[in-house]
Amino acid sequence: MKYPLTSIKCGDDEMAGMWVSIGYRSKNREQHVLHIVGGEEKGAQPAGRTLVPIYFERDDQSLSCYEAADKVSVSERSVALTLNKNGRVSLELPKAVEFVSEKPGRAFKKAVMMFLEMQKRHSGEVIHVANKRMERTTR
Repeated sequence: MKYPLTSIKCGDDEMAGMWVSIGYRSKNREQHVLHIVGGEEKGAQPAGRTLVPIYFERDDQSLSCYEAADKVSVSERSVALTLNKNGRVSLELPKAVEFVSEKPGRAFKKAVMMFLEMQKRHSGEVIHVANKRMERTTR
């Protein structure tokens, strides 16, 4: 299912970690947001627990889970998710969703760079950035 991307923001801070927030409109024209928060650094050694994987949240914490996607594909114009059963049930979305930007601007390019950084973290192997040329041109 394709959704028009209405906004995209990203950040990296001590409390929230690395994150990308995708604003989109559903088929009934309602505004939604999907937050993707990168996993912990692979070198971290938390006491008494495992590393935290990628976290997904749609609209609020009632629609959220860890490790929701088998694949996150990022291209020059879109972010596509292939959700696993956990993701489909928890986020109430179909197996394949794509958020398409009509005119990707600076904020989209910053989000691509954030996804590239998230790849290096725990569970980051599910993130695929399709156009490596973008990586070189946005630095």
